[in-house]
Amino acid sequence: MASLRKRGKTWYYRFVDENGVKREAKGCSDKRATEELARAAEARAAKVRAKLVDPKAEAYRNHEARPLTEHLSDFGKMLLAKGGTERHAKVTESRTRHVLELAKARRISDFSLSKSLDALAVLRSEGRSAETLNHHIRAVKAFSRWLWKDGRAREHHLAHLSTSNAEADRRRRRRALTHEECTRLVEAARQGPEALGLSGPDRSMLYALALGTGFRADELATLTPERFDLASRQPTATVEACYSKNGREAVQPLPQSLADRLRPWLASKAPERPVFDGMTKRTADMIRIDLEAAGVPYETGSGIVDFHALRGTYISHLVSSGASVKTCQTLARHSTPSLTIGIYAKASLHDVSGAVEALPDLGGEPEPKPEKLAATGTDVQPISKVFAHYLPTAGDVSSRDVSGSDVTTGSDAQSSMKPEPSVLRDLTHPVGLSQSTGGGIRTHTRVPPERILSPQRLPFRHAGS
Repeated sequence: MASLRKRGKTWYYRFVDENGVKREAKGCSDKRATEELARAAEARAAKVRAKLVDPKAEAYRNHEARPLTEHLSDFGKMLLAKGGTERHAKVTESRTRHVLELAKARRISDFSLSKSLDALAVLRSEGRSAETLNHHIRAVKAFSRWLWKDGRAREHHLAHLSTSNAEADRRRRRRALTHEECTRLVEAARQGPEALGLSGPDRSMLYALALGTGFRADELATLTPERFDLASRQPTATVEACYSKNGREAVQPLPQSLADRLRPWLASKAPERPVFDGMTKRTADMIRIDLEAAGVPYETGSGIVDFHALRGTYISHLVSSGASVKTCQTLARHSTPSLTIGIYAKASLHDVSGAVEALPDLGGEPEPKPEKLAATGTDVQPISKVFAHYLPTAGDVSSRDVSGSDVTTGSDAQSSMKPEPSVLRDLTHPVGLSQSTGGGIRTHTRVPPERILSPQRLPFRHAGS
């Protein structure tokens, strides 16, 4: 039996749910209306216990009654609770909301594949690149999957929504800097004035760390002096798991030359504070200032150079150094080697030319003259090893040395040959065949020794015949 209590002007009712748990729910200011709510809650619990009502179906109806924007807000909270960064949660939620607005989806039942495709078509008509569309597809597809897994939707509505090939519509291609260009960029920044919140030496070290570790701009902005280990035999720099893109702690080895430059620079930095304090999000504008000072073109036929291109340069240099694919994948912190080699690694013309020069020379030695072939006997077909054992190799074809005193010559040679009995037995009685000694049918015909051992009758021909 439900019970009521009043708090201020509002009545609350208590009841026992379908699992036998006592619960309290908010009613209204009217006591009689609150009593009706309590009776309805008890009746529903009784129907569920009697298996007259499916709790899942009722839960789907309750989620359907809520606006889709409320579910999207819960989705953003889930991304944060799962350990994602605030920026990732906001960007994913924003992209999903954009697709939902274009699809005019208000409830979960409005969330369909066809409407999502119509929304993406609008984005495409606005001139968005394939890569931008893929970002929106991944975001809205993750939202659809979460609705299904969290028991809010009966199915994953966008399970069959797929991304497109971004390489076929690449609007912005990044290029890798050469070793000389990297040196000029770092040196120009070191000698330059303050720009966009960072001094010249700080920007120089920022570029050097990006080129020496492959860290992204957001990851570099979180580094503190405590995240560097320069006293070990192998110096390292570490990005905490909560700040790395893949959600895992990144411990990157540092080149010894870079570690030597870091020691005096880190000594002037405050503990527990980001070493690039004051660094803004405008890293693309910042690097363009130093590229111009260094005389390095921002854009060429190979692509542009923004801050993220420094990561591609790091990976490209790893690949060109001869490191294994697994090593490059590990240092790049990629989930698959195809992402490391296929997208980030840029092969220069020098690398390609070096690989081509390493191919074997297919010209080989010149073809021997026909006279030489005839003299050495290499113009005939090789004899099978199966029959080579039974063929004479010298002299009068009886396997005897022609220099011996007992060698017969002329027409007597063929008649005087007495082959070994074992040889005749092997040749005249093949395996699996037997010769009848009675009046039965012979399974084979006995071949005279003269026909077997005479070189004129051997079944081998010249290659040209």
